[in-house]
Amino acid sequence: MAGQFKSAFAIGVSTIALGIAVPAAAQDSAAGAEAAADATVDQGIGEIIVTSQRREENLQDVPISVSAFTGEQILARGTTDIGRLEGLVPGFTFGRSGQDARPSIRGVRTENVGVNGDTTIGFFIDGVYQSRAAQATQGFVDIERLEVQRGPQGTLYGRNTFGGNIAITTAQPKLGETLAGLDVTVGQYGRFRTDAFVNLPVSDTLAVRVAGSFERSDGWVENVNPLGNNLFDDKSEFIRGTLLWEPNDRFSAAIKVEHASRGGAGGSAFGYKIIGSYFDVGSRQQLYNATPVRNLNTRGGNRDGVNDALPGSSVATSDLGIPIFAPGDGYRIDTDQPTILDLENTALTANLAYDFGGVTLRSITGYTDFGAVRTSDSDFSGNQIAIDYQNTEAKTFSQELQLLSSDSTSRLQWVLGAYYFHDELRGVFINQQLPRIIRNVTPNLNLAQNGAGFYDEQRATTESIAFYGQATYELADGLRVTGGLRWTEDTKDFAFANANAILPTSGTPPVPQGSAITLATGPVPASAFGVKGAQTNCTYTSFPPPRAGFQCLAANTTVLTGATYDTAKFRKATWRLAVDYDVTPDNLLYASVSTGFRSGGFNSGQGPAALQPTFDPEEVTAYEVGSKNRFAGDTVQLNLSAFYNRYNSLQEQRQVPQGSTTLSIIENSGKARAYGAEAEALWRPVPGLEIGANLAYLNAKYTEYDQVPAPFGTSILVNDASVTAPTIVNGVQIAAAGQRRVFAPGYSCGLIPGTGGTGQAAAAFGCDISGNRIPHSPQWTGAVFASYEIDLGSLGKLTPFAIMNFSSSFFGQPFNSILERQESFQKLDLRLTYAPSENISVQAFVNNVTDERTINRFVWGGGGALQASYAPPRQWGALLSVRF
Repeated sequence: MAGQFKSAFAIGVSTIALGIAVPAAAQDSAAGAEAAADATVDQGIGEIIVTSQRREENLQDVPISVSAFTGEQILARGTTDIGRLEGLVPGFTFGRSGQDARPSIRGVRTENVGVNGDTTIGFFIDGVYQSRAAQATQGFVDIERLEVQRGPQGTLYGRNTFGGNIAITTAQPKLGETLAGLDVTVGQYGRFRTDAFVNLPVSDTLAVRVAGSFERSDGWVENVNPLGNNLFDDKSEFIRGTLLWEPNDRFSAAIKVEHASRGGAGGSAFGYKIIGSYFDVGSRQQLYNATPVRNLNTRGGNRDGVNDALPGSSVATSDLGIPIFAPGDGYRIDTDQPTILDLENTALTANLAYDFGGVTLRSITGYTDFGAVRTSDSDFSGNQIAIDYQNTEAKTFSQELQLLSSDSTSRLQWVLGAYYFHDELRGVFINQQLPRIIRNVTPNLNLAQNGAGFYDEQRATTESIAFYGQATYELADGLRVTGGLRWTEDTKDFAFANANAILPTSGTPPVPQGSAITLATGPVPASAFGVKGAQTNCTYTSFPPPRAGFQCLAANTTVLTGATYDTAKFRKATWRLAVDYDVTPDNLLYASVSTGFRSGGFNSGQGPAALQPTFDPEEVTAYEVGSKNRFAGDTVQLNLSAFYNRYNSLQEQRQVPQGSTTLSIIENSGKARAYGAEAEALWRPVPGLEIGANLAYLNAKYTEYDQVPAPFGTSILVNDASVTAPTIVNGVQIAAAGQRRVFAPGYSCGLIPGTGGTGQAAAAFGCDISGNRIPHSPQWTGAVFASYEIDLGSLGKLTPFAIMNFSSSFFGQPFNSILERQESFQKLDLRLTYAPSENISVQAFVNNVTDERTINRFVWGGGGALQASYAPPRQWGALLSVRF
């Protein structure tokens, strides 16, 4: 290991050892203080039960890095979605584009949210995996517990828990109790939300619980254009019904049905604000990482007939794009196309368990029908140029069987499981080019549309089976060893099609008219997708050549309509080895090594994506040492961990030009690693006062990642009369006489081997970005918080709460250029709760008091324009809670 890692690892181990030694010594020297603390029951830190090892255990007894929150804590801290976990969970950062959640943990981030890929951080509701990133942005309603497990969970949870898990447990019906609750929130941007639940006993063995929510709010991104609309408004409804049947002490069955819908404008599809681009000033060409230009929107078709000057140059001889509206202001836009969000999610879950005496059999069944339609103004401007449409559909079924030991007195605790998963996915992306109206000049320019539109429909099916087992054996009092193994086989099918099969044609031979593509185009016929393994009818000669399963127009076999790829299988055994030791009943020390993987998949074979039709699985080996501690009469809690993760073939998303838009593809990087340390501390020095903090250090970098094309403009040609002969590299001419090829400054770039030669793809250029930081991996993150419950006697209780979370800078893309950098920040949230009784409380809150304006998603789009999504600005509101 590198010397830097050895130092960090030594610091982490020393810190953990100190975390054990100091409290252990303190327990001996402060026995009197502990006795006094024990007399004050309310002063101690309560237990949280978690299911991180697929059984109910005290959080402090689980030898895994887990952060957990009860339903009461979730409500008190205003955690209405997983984005609010940033700062509460060490090392957790949250990104978002539109309705897609993009969390990051320990150098693993959620990048690909298309139907051709899987999540990297698992999202579970009541033990059922949710396959789409947008499912994680739904509001939390009537939650019993929330757990965030950091690091790969490949043994007990499977292939799509590469970076960790986010697991929600909803509130279950209670037998023999009549309960109800109502929460009403009002706030800035016209926000009005109600959450309610009712728990009804039907008999001694049967109970039902119904929960729901209703929310309306205006968008917090203001659109100054009357033709458009504000972004991030909220028009959502949610309903859940759960039936619990416990006919005896051995059997229980919980059946749950829920439906969620969300409408309004949404948050655009991939981003909504243009940051800028890069230009080579002398040649006035776009060149990655050259001179940053933050005031021009260079998307395709954004030309207003006005010549623009570049920074450092007084020459304004060419039209480089329209001005960006309110550059740098992430909360004001000028777009003329009203955006739409239409999200529906229906789920059915059945959790059954039977205790045979010493052994429990559990069944977890889940079915989800999910759909989301999103549109966005493709040109990010008040000009009429283009609009994008995205539709994602998923029908998901999963069945898991578990056999668990249930004798808590036995030295051997074990779990065996079998898992089946079936996911039917459909994704449609459409770019419609419109007759252009350039409104930022007077008089307005009326121009023809900017070429053809684009249509891509992808159909993917995943079928996965897995078998797993994990056992923990107590070798001696307090000393336990754990071993786990999981075998997984993923079977994936993939097909894609474009609109060529249904577009009007002209000419001889007939050529489809892409200019006729609209948001209403489709559906394409099944014949457009071709047949798996069938001989292709395609005769086009571009690279790569047509292959089995590819389908072209019968009237013009040089025109591709789609293809069905051969079935791919991905098999992997993942494992975990661990040891943990109770130094004292309140101090746990553990060490583990585990593995995880995420399946490979397919890229749509249109245009440049055909050069890389498939991508490989990514793998991780993770080492961790940690400690969990309670001392001073359960008034102090300190949990520590240090880790080293080694990654292979990380799946990276890249945008490639495709006509007037861009196409997202996935490629594999070489190798990467991440190491760091995390700490969570909680202190209750006197009754009512709680002080806490968490801190995370992360060093996450690519160790091997070369031949990577820049997002745009990897190289350009400039005139240079001093060059009197062509420039030849590996037998390939990369510049003619009188020209010079200039590569993206600051990087080691060159010709990608195997391109540019006879019978090969056109010359392509790439760079070596080994050593760059993995995106969305700040070196330092953390939070400090405090609350104090003030007893007002007969008037009730008053509880102020404050939390300040912070982050060092990070990059949003692998090339780590200046435009992709989010600077360090601090955010402060304040809450004040008044409870006149145990059943009623009123809370006033201000989130992001400091009004920090941070970017949580960067992506390079068409025309070499960097687009971004921002985190919410300062927001205030009030919450009334009533319990019956």
